[in-house]
Order: sequence, then C-alpha cells, then structure tokens
Amino acid sequence: MKKHSRGSREPHLIDPDFVEALDESESCRASARRQEERKTLQFCRQVQRALNVALAGRGTGEGIDVLFVEEVSAAPDCGRLLVHVLIPDGRPVSEVMGLLSRETPRLRSEVAAAITRKRAPELLFAPTWAGGGDEE
Repeated sequence: MKKHSRGSREPHLIDPDFVEALDESESCRASARRQEERKTLQFCRQVQRALNVALAGRGTGEGIDVLFVEEVSAAPDCGRLLVHVLIPDGRPVSEVMGLLSRETPRLRSEVAAAITRKRAPELLFAPTWAGGGDEE
C-alpha cells in the first residue's frame, strides 16, 4: 500500500477548465454581492424619502414636521432599519425620541404604503444633532 504525504513530489494535474470555472464562480458571487448592496442602498433611500414626506406632512403642532431623516441604513438587514433623525437645535432629544416612539406605528404604515414589500420594516430611530446642540 502506497502512502500519500503532503510533501510528495508527484506532479499535480489541475484541469484548466476547472480553475477557470472556479474563477467565474467567484466573480459571479462578487457581482451578486454588489447587486445586493446596491438594492439595499436603493431601498434605504426609498424609505428615507417616504419618512421625510410623512414627517413633513404631519402638521400636528407637536413639532414632528420640523424633523428630517438624514440617513437610513440596514440593521442588520432590510427587515430592520436604523433611521438617523436630525434633531433641531434647542429641542430636547428625549422629547423628540418620545414623539418618534409614539409616531412609529403611523410612520411604519406610511413606509409600507410607499414601498413594495411583503412586510414593512421595523424602524429604529437614532438622534443626529444639527449643530452640536442639546444632547440630553
């Protein structure tokens, strides 16, 4: 019985077509990954626009209409989105976050009406300060 060792000096035969197919497979995966990232970014922008329209059109006098969604990102995927809201100077963060918390179901339904998805994403809000303002 012949033993095979790692350091054997026998010539290794590698099929060039097999190597080429592996390279193409790797290229296809990278392309699919880029396309998925592009679609995620596109979806986040669509949700950002829908939220800004929903916030601006509210006009309840509670001050929610002056809020602006600066960025939306997947957290960790499109089923849960992190929404960065610009907090105006002079507004207490706790007040704004409480207001957003109360308005989340309505905002989520506004997003659901604006997008084409089976389920509306969960929205998580994070404050962003306009000019280094009140960080209460």
